[in-house]
Amino acid sequence: MSRLDKINELIDKLQAEPTTAYKRLEKLFDENSFVELGAYNKNAGVVTGYGTVNGKLVYAFAQEGAVSTDHARKIDDVYSLALKMGCPVVAVMDSNGMKIDDGLDTLEAYGIMFKNQTAASGVIPQISVVLGNCLGISSFLSILSDFVIMSETGAKMFMSSPSIYSGLEGKATTYEALGGAKTLAENGVVHFSCPDEEECFNKARKLIDMLPSNNLDDFYQIEPTDDLNREDATLNTVIPEDNVSPVDMEYIVKSIADNGDFFEICESFAKGIRTGFVRLDGITAGVVANNGQLSADSAKKAGEFVNICDAFNIPIVTFTDIDGYVHNDTNEHSNTIKYGAKFMFAFANATVPKINVIVRNGIGNAYLLMNSKHIGADIVYAWPSACVALMSREAAINIMGTSSERYDQVTSPYEVAAKGYIDGVIIPSTTRKRILMALEMLMTKRENTVLRKHSSIEF
Repeated sequence: MSRLDKINELIDKLQAEPTTAYKRLEKLFDENSFVELGAYNKNAGVVTGYGTVNGKLVYAFAQEGAVSTDHARKIDDVYSLALKMGCPVVAVMDSNGMKIDDGLDTLEAYGIMFKNQTAASGVIPQISVVLGNCLGISSFLSILSDFVIMSETGAKMFMSSPSIYSGLEGKATTYEALGGAKTLAENGVVHFSCPDEEECFNKARKLIDMLPSNNLDDFYQIEPTDDLNREDATLNTVIPEDNVSPVDMEYIVKSIADNGDFFEICESFAKGIRTGFVRLDGITAGVVANNGQLSADSAKKAGEFVNICDAFNIPIVTFTDIDGYVHNDTNEHSNTIKYGAKFMFAFANATVPKINVIVRNGIGNAYLLMNSKHIGADIVYAWPSACVALMSREAAINIMGTSSERYDQVTSPYEVAAKGYIDGVIIPSTTRKRILMALEMLMTKRENTVLRKHSSIEF
């Protein structure tokens, strides 16, 4: 073959119709920024490369075939570069599983990928976008990521194929109910359930935009576009007059966020607690907002989120309204013990700036878990509507013989502040301003702890 023929062959390859996996990565990255790596290794069943997302360097891979050792080695190269450069990794999952003909080599392939993800956990952000089949042990690849985004169109995730279950053969709708995006989002397995691929990539781009590139980055900040001194008089009346109905935590969070933008995480799971990201004067902050009683699922959801924030140096702001635990059955009771303890550990262990605002109830040992001063919150504010107590009004009256008037006195936020457990009682309308002032003060926080590697994985 002549030199000209070789050049023409190369041009033909470059002009060939891109594969579905390649097109998917182009959707993720900024226009014309995607650079493919290992382009001539066509038999690996995966497209790898790098590019920019809103100007930020990101590495990614998109599956288009069965997992093999070549498949794993291409992904290994991506992780190696991402860790050297301190950049996020996005995985686009769509594979029918492993190459059985490869025998034990297939287990070696999965082992390579699992080791990569483990090494990167808590060091660089990992995002999985599930757009097709994610079956068997491949499901571990997505779940080991910090965030999982799943399409409601065509995506399935199973550890074991539903076909092995008696009576379910051929029932596609049942397969969807077992391993579809909506089901897994409601169970807390995935963080986002999206109607189509386009929305999946929008979520991924938004996450990358909110997160720092790695765990060594300082607080991630963009140019602020909102008024630092903005107040919201509606917050002065947001607590229901009956003092029993749920507080509109979503409104409170959006009120203090820059431009009212609250990027909620796990919206379909454990709805009694809200978690997500906001910007405060351009700084990315994590928000945990509790409303009522703490369930096992709520504790699990919030605990995992706090770990992610701590791993990537993201300040945490909590809004507290808690008066106990959910005890629906024996399993709920046991799981509350387990995940409640892990939730408490996550807050007590976190070394990032921690700010708490008690908007209504802070009652019993459930309040202790909710980023209280007792377990290490840096700044705790309370609204005048707050009630902070060891036990509920009914219990205090029935068990301790406390009068209603005395209960109101000793549980007043002013009384609790006098003991040093609250740093200030603030006017609700000024909450954004007071949080920003506290956050600015805490920007240089350094906490002496035993040297350890933060992991975003929670068990």
